[in-house]
Amino acid sequence: MKGLPVVALLAVTLAGGCASGSALMKKSVLLDRGNPKERVLEVMGAPGDRQFRGDVEAWQYCRTDYSGFSADQYVVVWLYQGRVTGVTTYRNTEFGTCSSFFKTVRWEDAPDRTIEIRQR
Repeated sequence: MKGLPVVALLAVTLAGGCASGSALMKKSVLLDRGNPKERVLEVMGAPGDRQFRGDVEAWQYCRTDYSGFSADQYVVVWLYQGRVTGVTTYRNTEFGTCSSFFKTVRWEDAPDRTIEIRQR
């Protein structure tokens, strides 16, 4: 019986980790092409990593997901002149904190740019 509280605590911790990883993905679907970076900050919070190249920015976010095995989930929000042009994802299964494994951005992977958005 002494081990039961430890097992219960571990189960709650693992369930919480799973929820946080999937929550990151759920948040990212709330972003639309053309949203200003202020909307990204409102939905996703401050990025864990920012990289720049001219008018293009890549903001990276990560969460550890414990569903079956430890894996880090990453979301990259691409911006051009302060507006969202796309969102991409990737995973990492190496051991450690997810913020230790942000990838160096491959700028050729950036989505097509939105030059102008017109409301109809």
